[in-house]
Amino acid sequence: MTPRILITPKINPDLDGVACVYAYSYLLNKKSKNTTGGIFGKLHIEAQYIIDRFKITDISYSPADNFDKFILVDMSELAGCPEVVRAKDVIEVIDHREFNKASKSFPNAKIQIEKVGAAATLITERYYDENIKIDRNSAILLYSAIFSNSLNFKAKVTSEKDKKMVKWLEKQAEIPNGLIHDMFLAKTKFSEENLSEVLKGDSKEYVFGNKKIGITQLEIAELENLVRNNLSQILKILNEFKQEKDLSMAFLTSCDLEKDFNLFVTSDKEMQELLEKIFKVDFKDNVARRDGLILRKEIIPLVIRNT
Repeated sequence: MTPRILITPKINPDLDGVACVYAYSYLLNKKSKNTTGGIFGKLHIEAQYIIDRFKITDISYSPADNFDKFILVDMSELAGCPEVVRAKDVIEVIDHREFNKASKSFPNAKIQIEKVGAAATLITERYYDENIKIDRNSAILLYSAIFSNSLNFKAKVTSEKDKKMVKWLEKQAEIPNGLIHDMFLAKTKFSEENLSEVLKGDSKEYVFGNKKIGITQLEIAELENLVRNNLSQILKILNEFKQEKDLSMAFLTSCDLEKDFNLFVTSDKEMQELLEKIFKVDFKDNVARRDGLILRKEIIPLVIRNT
């Protein structure tokens, strides 16, 4: 009997995870594998936007079947795994995180970890290498995910392979002009209308020495307008985040996806001094600007070395 395989990303997946699940499930089913692409939790804004815009309905949400095997995409650790996943039955892991525990967490899995901008690039490469025709929904999801995860090709993690796969996808499907700009603007609009949900939803806590620091992240277009128009609310949300999580300090790192800069926001003087030291920036009215994009996962090692 052909084993039933669940392909899934982490709980509450971003566009990269959703695209990988959808496209890889489609690919393996074309090879007569009995696979289901399953999504657990709430989708990130960009993923929901693409799904709604292109009316993609054939996605399984929280599938309840008893699966025999599991494939993880855009994730490589037990933390964040859906509860249905059994580590010993994970047969494949596809991810792009340089620092991971995949080999220890999933001893029976074939592991592909490559330092590229998006896991979607690695799934696209499967189609490319095997010369398999890709359906339009998979192409659009993967295309959008690569741009989203690489921050419009501005993130340091962007690779030549990301760009190569995007060019290939453009030849495989009719992709609307301005799609990525529209996606970024949709995320900006939603973020401004739901600031507390968005900032707390993409927040993480870290222990550095004897301090517990919270970092929330925002990746949008028209960043300066949003921060300027909502600064007092952002500071209030950061303060609430500190109290709820019993943090020593907290800050927002935000990226403008089209203009290539970060804004750091915090009213914590100690946090301001630390960020000024690390990034050679100056805080004015609790906001500091840094040219060039840097992600939270890149900021964390720098904070560790300076605390």
